[in-house]
Amino acid sequence: MDHLISLFIVWFSVINPLFTQEIIAIPDRQEAKAAFEYLNRIRQDPAQYKDSIGEFMGSTDPAAELQWNDTLAELAEKRALDMAKRKYFDHVTPEGKGINIMLTEAGYKLDPDWIKDISSNSFESIYAGAKSCKEAIYALIIDDNVPGKGHRKHLLGMTEWYGMLRDIGIGYVKCDRDSGARYISYTCIIIAIHGW
Repeated sequence: MDHLISLFIVWFSVINPLFTQEIIAIPDRQEAKAAFEYLNRIRQDPAQYKDSIGEFMGSTDPAAELQWNDTLAELAEKRALDMAKRKYFDHVTPEGKGINIMLTEAGYKLDPDWIKDISSNSFESIYAGAKSCKEAIYALIIDDNVPGKGHRKHLLGMTEWYGMLRDIGIGYVKCDRDSGARYISYTCIIIAIHGW
């Protein structure tokens, strides 16, 4: 019996390395900052993007400029890395945590009502598989097959709630598919406000 267990361990760790190999995921902060600037340009003059993004941009109202926030950027990068390394793609971690509680744990103070539910997400848009962070922004604004176009509304500040959000942080992580990563990249965009 011990011999069979030893053979299985050898097969599991040597013959099948994808199960034991660490996922290679590298943050690209330049891409994240470029996407931040791109999103702010879109928000300030949406109509300019009706040919490149879609006709709906012609009737989209401009939104306030977003301010880069280092706390949000660090958390967004951490979120993107976590999804890459643990091979999941969700607004909630495998432990059940949503972005609201993670923001509070990172020191970004929120209204206590916003953290009553550990899985709450009022501030995060995510995307996987984009070749660039700007491509992820574009795809989230298009928001194909997403009922209600929630990502679009979040990024462009299209509702009263989203229009109040002023702070932003973006995390963009490139992944080595040969190391077993599920996607070539993960993007996390957090647009938030401390409270009102």
